[in-house]
Amino acid sequence: MNTSQANQPRSSNWLFWAVIILIAIAFLIIKESGHNKNIVKTGQGSGSESSTDSAEPTTAISEAPKLISDSKEATGALSIPFSKIYQTAPVNDILFDPRGRVWIAHESGITSIQDELIRHYSIDEGSFPFSHAECLAYDGKVLWAGTFSGLCRQNESGRFVRSELSDSLPSQVIWSLQSDGTTIWAGTQKGAAFMKPDSVFETINEENTNGGLRNNWCHKIIRFSSWFVAAHDRGLSIWNINFPASNPELWKNVDHARSVISRPITDMAFDGRNLWLGTARGVLMLSTPIDRFFNEFVPNLVSFSRIHGLPANRVNAIIAHRQAIWIGTDEGLARIKDERIQLITPSSGDFSHRVRKLAASGDILWIGTDKGVQFINTAMVD
Repeated sequence: MNTSQANQPRSSNWLFWAVIILIAIAFLIIKESGHNKNIVKTGQGSGSESSTDSAEPTTAISEAPKLISDSKEATGALSIPFSKIYQTAPVNDILFDPRGRVWIAHESGITSIQDELIRHYSIDEGSFPFSHAECLAYDGKVLWAGTFSGLCRQNESGRFVRSELSDSLPSQVIWSLQSDGTTIWAGTQKGAAFMKPDSVFETINEENTNGGLRNNWCHKIIRFSSWFVAAHDRGLSIWNINFPASNPELWKNVDHARSVISRPITDMAFDGRNLWLGTARGVLMLSTPIDRFFNEFVPNLVSFSRIHGLPANRVNAIIAHRQAIWIGTDEGLARIKDERIQLITPSSGDFSHRVRKLAASGDILWIGTDKGVQFINTAMVD
């Protein structure tokens, strides 16, 4: 065997390992390059976002500072008396008028309760023009009802009739109504609207706000202080009503894609300082207080969910009442006070756990469920 033949296996081994090392280095370079691209893509958000959106900071969601077990001992669950159930179709909204009458909008029309006197308004009885009622508002003189077929008002004879003002709304599919004492506000399928006394509705949409309102499907609305908030399919749009709605720079937006807000937002509440949201994944609190909305708006959210003590993640109703946030879920009632969640359960009697709407008057909290309404005295909770 000559020298060249003896060195051939050794040279082949060297070449083999050199190729293996080069392949490994190339693989690591490709992997690192892909990782960097993913980081850039995540920071920029979805490719479908506009250039205006990409200039906005990503909304941070942090867990509630106190992790509370959902066991009764840890949450301090409280059993108190619940009233009997006043049976109706599944409840969509609850409102009180100055005479102390409770009005309930539900899937079969409207029901009123006052001093155990119950009256139903329905299409079958000819006292309500449509098959269901979605939302209610009272402007100090007239009771209004929103439906998926238009706007109704109660006339002098007590019957509900379709209002001719309904034609000035951007859509006849009305999801939400609210009165601030002088103005009626509406959230519809094709934008929001407001109506001043002795006037017609003026529309607020993506077009006439120049993108200030990010989406026209306004599922929930709320009015507090000088702010109007619409919850829609892209998150939240917040407008200071002291300035023209046509200036998009005066709107504040929380984009669902950047904040991972579960859609739809099911309800909203304002506690005098912070805005609270009900979602299918729990409760969110916008950490920016109202006095910083205009100049220091940082759209960060604090999350409360079942791991913190809520009876369920699916939140259908939320209100601020007696220095606390009251929450109606698919599995019962709870409240948040001082960052602590407390379950509220009936000490006796019937109770439907699927809470759909909450409303408060004085110490009395009315609970709308899929079987009707009942109430509790919140003074018994503290």
